[in-house]
Amino acid sequence: MDRPARTSRDEQIEAERKLLAALCQATVNAQIRAKILQRLQAHAFVEPDYEVIYRALVAMPEAESGEIRERLARAVTRLGFPDVDLDALFSAIPSSSAELAALLESL
Repeated sequence: MDRPARTSRDEQIEAERKLLAALCQATVNAQIRAKILQRLQAHAFVEPDYEVIYRALVAMPEAESGEIRERLARAVTRLGFPDVDLDALFSAIPSSSAELAALLESL
């Protein structure tokens, strides 16, 4: 199967943001979450802050949706990045499962 043409830098950053937002907002089921985590493991992040957030999410123990923001903020601070802005991930409109699947394919 042919891979889609490379997306622009801005499109890649938007895809990274939406995928991480889905993880942060806990709006996806365990199967989709696992697919996102697996795909991002091999992804070369365009936005450095998003790579930090991804690494923090992977290292974090599972948390209730109400606890994720606080735990994530502590985790990125422990990684040495206390100024990472998490607002965009928690205020984003949740993506549909179909949109998330398309975003995973676009990376």
